[in-house]
Amino acid sequence: MTAESTTDAHETDVGVAYPPAESITGLDAPGFTTAVLGVVAIAFVAIERAVTVLANVPFDPLVIPPSVRAATGVLALVAVGSALLAATVADGRATVRVGLLFAVVFGALPLVAPGTTLVAAVAVTGGGALALLGTLGVPAVWTYRGVRRRVVAVGFVAALALTLAGATGLVDGLRNSGAFVTLAAVAAVGTHSAGSRLAAGAGLLAVGAVAVASAASPFAFGSSLLVAFAVTGVPSPLIALAVAGAVAAAVAGLHRGGYTLAVGAVLLLLVGVPATFPRALTLLLGATLVLVVHDSPGTRGPGTGTTGGST
Repeated sequence: MTAESTTDAHETDVGVAYPPAESITGLDAPGFTTAVLGVVAIAFVAIERAVTVLANVPFDPLVIPPSVRAATGVLALVAVGSALLAATVADGRATVRVGLLFAVVFGALPLVAPGTTLVAAVAVTGGGALALLGTLGVPAVWTYRGVRRRVVAVGFVAALALTLAGATGLVDGLRNSGAFVTLAAVAAVGTHSAGSRLAAGAGLLAVGAVAVASAASPFAFGSSLLVAFAVTGVPSPLIALAVAGAVAAAVAGLHRGGYTLAVGAVLLLLVGVPATFPRALTLLLGATLVLVVHDSPGTRGPGTGTTGGST
């Protein structure tokens, strides 16, 4: 299926009824497999983030052997890579398959061949752009959903490009810009929760939690953001909006049965700024689940929370 041959069902403004979450046996097999592997990725990424924070707390850090820290990082990368490969296999569109495969292979390469860093940065950014933007084409009619999908996709591609260019030394001074664009794109994912009062309430609670945490212990809050999420040089309101957007989208996905949206949103909440290749691949996985798997034309039922329309 290509953007040229088939009208994207998500480009319509037809109202969509969101069914309640059903048993997992009702999920379409490809979407279910990707969602399950995404949950596994969430678990390993969360463990890796927790280990990193505990080993770097300002007071009485936990002594964790380097081998354990390295193992958690490798397991998280393997889990993320496996989920991306599952999405690659499940999607029949050449742009998605080639783009994600390109990103996974070259994104993991610098871990064993450090000299390939610049090539990997270009490959991950280009592969991500191909997967997220290559299937969209030019719609016959511009609608809110179509514009939203394209804007958010461009945001994630720009985040990968700016952050990796700055982190690899390809272009100096771009890391803060990349962090800003990354959090703005994550915040925009919250638009997938439109119409859900439950999700809106969860987003507001998330904003309050971020405000309380930053006010109660600014130093610990800032150091945790830097160590766990590589977030630095970003205004606190944008951080709060990004957390709120991801939380709202995750709650909306769970409430409407859109499990791939929920899993993708949680991954985007955990990844932070893609200043390393494992983080970049995790960001790409989250964006793929939200924009490619969940928003794909023709997806059905509770697996994605759609019946021919986008949230």
